[in-house]
Amino acid sequence: MGCGTSANNETVDTDSRKDIDDLMGKKIPKFLIQPQYTTQGVQQSEMSDGEDQKNDIQGDYHRQGKKAQKKFKGGDEQNVQIVENIIKLDKTIQKSDRQMIEKSFKSHFVFFNLTQQAIDYLIKNLVFCTQKRDQFIFQQGDQATSYFIVQKGQAEVIINQKQVKVISEGEYFGEIALLYNATRSASIKTITDCNFWMLDRGTFRKAIEDMMIKEYDDNRKFINEVTFFSFMTPEQRDSIAHALITTKFEPGETIVNEGDQADSYYVIKSGTVGVFKGKKQINTMGPKDSFGEQALYEKSTRGASVRAETEVKCLALGRDNLTKILGDKVQLIIFNNIMRWSLEKSNILNQLTKLQQEKITLKAKIQNYKKGQVIFQKDTKCEQLVIVLEGTLQSDDDKIGKGNCFGDQYLSSNKKNDLLSSDYLMVTDGVLASISFTQMFKILGGDFETAIQKKFESHEVKIKNIANRADASHIRVEDLVFIKKLGSGQFGWVYLVKHKDIDSCYALKSVSKASIVEQSLERHVLQEKMVLELCNFPFVMQFVRTFKDEISVYFLVQYIRGMELFDVIREIGLLNKEQTQFYVGTMILCLEYLHSNGIVYRDLKPENIMVNSDGIMILIDLGTAKQISKAKGQRTYTIIGTPHYMAPEIILGKGYSYHVDLWSVGICCYEFLCGGVPYAEDIEDPYEIYEEIMNNQLKFPHFFRDRSAKRYIEQLLSKQPEARLGTSYAGLKAHAWFDDFDWDKLFSHQLQPPYIPPKERLIGDFEIDKKFQQGKLVVQEIKAEQQQQKIKYRKELAKDPNWDKSF
Repeated sequence: MGCGTSANNETVDTDSRKDIDDLMGKKIPKFLIQPQYTTQGVQQSEMSDGEDQKNDIQGDYHRQGKKAQKKFKGGDEQNVQIVENIIKLDKTIQKSDRQMIEKSFKSHFVFFNLTQQAIDYLIKNLVFCTQKRDQFIFQQGDQATSYFIVQKGQAEVIINQKQVKVISEGEYFGEIALLYNATRSASIKTITDCNFWMLDRGTFRKAIEDMMIKEYDDNRKFINEVTFFSFMTPEQRDSIAHALITTKFEPGETIVNEGDQADSYYVIKSGTVGVFKGKKQINTMGPKDSFGEQALYEKSTRGASVRAETEVKCLALGRDNLTKILGDKVQLIIFNNIMRWSLEKSNILNQLTKLQQEKITLKAKIQNYKKGQVIFQKDTKCEQLVIVLEGTLQSDDDKIGKGNCFGDQYLSSNKKNDLLSSDYLMVTDGVLASISFTQMFKILGGDFETAIQKKFESHEVKIKNIANRADASHIRVEDLVFIKKLGSGQFGWVYLVKHKDIDSCYALKSVSKASIVEQSLERHVLQEKMVLELCNFPFVMQFVRTFKDEISVYFLVQYIRGMELFDVIREIGLLNKEQTQFYVGTMILCLEYLHSNGIVYRDLKPENIMVNSDGIMILIDLGTAKQISKAKGQRTYTIIGTPHYMAPEIILGKGYSYHVDLWSVGICCYEFLCGGVPYAEDIEDPYEIYEEIMNNQLKFPHFFRDRSAKRYIEQLLSKQPEARLGTSYAGLKAHAWFDDFDWDKLFSHQLQPPYIPPKERLIGDFEIDKKFQQGKLVVQEIKAEQQQQKIKYRKELAKDPNWDKSF
């Protein structure tokens, strides 16, 4: 870790390697001098202050009955057709224009989190335009494509034919158009002749996406070869690759000064640097060497100066940025990563489930040891597992280095009474993690052999062994009997149908081809089909097959007889801990499955969850789900979702990943326990909702006192996406709030559901049988519907007339 040195660096002749490492910021942080424990113990102690907050308010509480706002979807399009009423002109951006534009950018949340490089890129792509006085730039209800900054003149903002504001030079309007394809909530009319700088959504989105992808690709490849990052998870490296900043230095330029405050870690990407103590050069460093590691752990000062000898490019990672990704205990996170890596590498311990390994990691004690300190004594039994985090542990015939463990070989019953043949002692100063066998067996629920046998009944193993979806190619749309309409969507109807020969009910969703082509959504419908075909999980709506005719395409899916979770939580009122764990735990299982298959859901909310007739929660509506391409750094850029449940990074438009779904889980968890969403509960306007999410701190109602639940929600609702998952889904499941929760029973439907929908609220067998006996085929109902609405589809209007060939 830290300062790696090239083989040909022979400058040092008086200072030891350790001295140089100390100067360059490689010293183990002082906060590890005392024994360190993971935060798990703290979380457990916080659970004492009132676990069940329902008792004092349940009688008076009534959850709001309103439906959450409908979801919206921003287009993926990068070639947006400008619809606003402007005249484009050629004009070079002057210094005064640039200052005005930057000031405008910095005053709005859409831009404030962008790097200077991104702002420069956007300014370069601004378009100059003009319009005469008394002209509408756009009118209330028009489609929105562009953002405007007034360069000269005045214009009025009109809502419902009433002037509400006058805007002039330096002010802006229309910024919401950069986020998604919305209609204008106001009209803009020029008062005088006006000039504007304009940025359209397609340019904005492409600029941000191109820049983010290029930076990520370069950085991600590079840090794979840097030792400091070797004990981080792939997900953590992904996040750090997005956070690294490229800096450039000319020959002779100072990179860091001896004695200055240290707050950044540097990795040399190209070129060479000299390291100086006072005026004396003590070392030379080159590509993939690094310095300043200690700055990431604690406040410190630079022990030496570093100057560029040639043109140098460095990747810089600030302590603040790393803290946002890993949390405020960076060294502890890295040590925990080393423990996980060690457990997985052990041929004995890797037989445990991920959840068991995670619990061992969180319960282990981390402590510093001095050179010469004896850890295990000769002729004694080994009764603890030890993992080397720093330094070396050695016996007469064995040497155990960083990332390796000792004691696992004595876990089995036939080895537990064996005596050690020699002492094991530290041959360097170091840091060890340890956990007693007694504590391990408590975590495992028995001795080691019993734990391994039980593993095959765990939900982790059962998920891996889920059988492939049954072939449904024999099911024809002509064999489906119409029962009733379940509802209508934006592009068609959803029908309840029953197969005439198989005793199975299904839901058949029709989607109008004409509507799809009109709104350029062909790719999104194909994406939904691909996601459905990928999914086969008991808590996710089952896909059967697709059909098509001349007018529509159709999705045949599992029929779930039940109620929306939205309605269920209004029946229950405030949920207690166990009820919330049941629903949140199922969400976690669903997302773990989806994310492991590269799918981000993007619209998790109670309306998209069904509670079936047995009380089991099932995730439905995968129309917004998407498989993320690794080529784009595991990120996507579409603005999509339901405003109250949308993560901040979606709103910012800089790209996002799976973490957005965990934010939505946090919103739901808060809603279950506290009775409403945490942000903008009483607000309907999307723009105002975004501002609250971006600017407000998370607050809990006064009656809510479950501290471990608060910590869990705070983790899920972190404004830093990477902090939500922590290290893994096993980590989410091992959190203190879930300490007494049985994940295996949840997966196997062995837990009592919080709510069983009453039979009178559901479509009954009698109604289904009665309609089935009538024998009306669904194709007849569909044809009648198409003729009544005079629906027509002209395939020649589609960009690809054969876009539906896979249906």
